[in-house]
Amino acid sequence: MPSTATGGETTTWFGAETDAPGPSVPARYTLTGSYSMDVSQSPTANVVDVVLDVTDRRDGQTTLTLYEHLNPDALDDLVDATPDKRSHVEVRFTVDDLLVVVRSSNTILVYEPLDARQ
Repeated sequence: MPSTATGGETTTWFGAETDAPGPSVPARYTLTGSYSMDVSQSPTANVVDVVLDVTDRRDGQTTLTLYEHLNPDALDDLVDATPDKRSHVEVRFTVDDLLVVVRSSNTILVYEPLDARQ
């Protein structure tokens, strides 16, 4: 899965630091990678591939149970349905310390918390 290294771009959970979902979730993130989805796979399969690629699973686990983080069927339905409706969808969720952004434009962005890079 091709990745584009990017630097300097930052984001917040939903756009403003006050929108962060809680004190344990970092307010600001920095972009660490941009990935193009393989259209022959489901969005869920693409997300699992990307997350496993960018994380060093601490316990040696080589699979990811996405149900622990979001509903994979809902992700597939949202992202797959949008080209027909000609709308744009962006789904954001966290896996461990990473913010994962899945866009209906067949792009997956991975962000790390800013405080983790200091």
